[in-house]
Amino acid sequence: MKQTDDQIDILQNLEFSIVTVWRAHPEMTDYAAGRAYEAAFQFYRAEMRGRIPKTPALTELDAVAFEALKKICDFRLGRGPSPFPVPAAVPTISTEQLIDCLRMLIKSVERHTRAEGRQGYLFFIDQFLP
Repeated sequence: MKQTDDQIDILQNLEFSIVTVWRAHPEMTDYAAGRAYEAAFQFYRAEMRGRIPKTPALTELDAVAFEALKKICDFRLGRGPSPFPVPAAVPTISTEQLIDCLRMLIKSVERHTRAEGRQGYLFFIDQFLP
């Protein structure tokens, strides 16, 4: 699945939530980022299918990353305030768009971890975010 221009801004918002946690906790690895993306993917996919989403069984940095990610997901879905300052109006997205972006990010974590090691993904996205 190839990213489109309208997805780049969504992807960057989601990645920013993960990088923010990593910057506060430099011991975090790609594994925690991947677990957060996967948990969010499962949560919102269940919701989209009309099921009651299960609370993910995450601990430590996995849980911190998921909570940060969920806040930005809910913001992009139009369900709450932005967890960080935004310079302009940000359009809401559909749950399906969110799920597509989370799927791309899961694959990106896998690819960068395999190529560059346990923090390869985090170092990769950090260079593109403020």
